[in-house]
Amino acid sequence: MPSILPLLIPMFLIGPVFKEPHSAFATAASLFPPFTPILMMLRQSQPAGVPAWQPWVGLLGVIVFTGVLAYAAARVFRVGLLMQGKPPG
Repeated sequence: MPSILPLLIPMFLIGPVFKEPHSAFATAASLFPPFTPILMMLRQSQPAGVPAWQPWVGLLGVIVFTGVLAYAAARVFRVGLLMQGKPPG
């Protein structure tokens, strides 16, 4: 359930974002890294589009977020191996 939640929340937000794609809520939600791929594409599909800087800021946020998550996962994995006491095999 926790792993699928970042995919479900943007699906619930599609209605309000589709209704008002240039609102502050839609902009903030589409710049939040786990929701960026879905909501930014939705906003870009609207006839008015989005300002040119927003997709780039969203992409940068997704890249940074991915790096932070990879670092955190590596730390958890390392601590898990150290607590077990055996070398990885």
